Amino acid sequence: MELIKEIGAFAGLVAFVGLAVLALLSFAQGRDLRRLREWAGSAPERDAERKESTSAAAAERAEEMRKLEEARTAEHRAEEERERRRGRREAGLPERTWRERLGDPRYLVGAFVVLILIGGGVAFALSRGGGEEGNAAPGRKAAGKAKRATLKPGEIEVTVLNGTAVDGLAGTYGNRVEQHGFQLGAVGNSKASFSESVVMFEQGEGRAAHRVADVLEISRVRPMSSEIASLAAGASVAVVVGEDNASATG
Repeated sequence: MELIKEIGAFAGLVAFVGLAVLALLSFAQGRDLRRLREWAGSAPERDAERKESTSAAAAERAEEMRKLEEARTAEHRAEEERERRRGRREAGLPERTWRERLGDPRYLVGAFVVLILIGGGVAFALSRGGGEEGNAAPGRKAAGKAKRATLKPGEIEVTVLNGTAVDGLAGTYGNRVEQHGFQLGAVGNSKASFSESVVMFEQGEGRAAHRVADVLEISRVRPMSSEIASLAAGASVAVVVGEDNASATG
């Protein structure tokens, strides 16, 4: 009986140790299974990250290849252009055709500047009334008077307008116009008042206007305004008597 008791106690101790070891192994197995599940669950994310990095690297490589190809193409074209220009030089021709020069921004800017200068010169010439010499230097004025002397007064039609409130001025200057042989046109009053007398002319009739101004001793000569033209009745020259000559009646 004593032997049986000792064997039972030893078997109980062994069983307790075995249960402890089994429990430890079960805990370790459960931890490993949990880690395995976590790893399996995160595997798609790692795969996606790997694919994304691979795609980015492939796109970067493709961009580098594209830039390299463009650089090679540009270099090839530049070499062809150099060869073409060399051939034109050897043939005694300009390196660039006129169409290529027109495409150059420098030539476009130069052409634009030239057009502006030409347009400005034409506008200035037109504003001068085709030969107005009122502001010319003394030497040019003398030459202008010599040219005007060749005009025949009978070929110049002159309208006389009174630019003041004094009655009879237009008639007085009309008589003077006829006395000097000019063809007298309409005689009347201007719509606006003039402080200074002026001789106005249609485009291209500057010489005739200066001829009339010289005879009547009027210093101001200007292109004809639209208002005076409406009163000139077709005359190429119009004399508007101002306040500075208001005492010329009688």
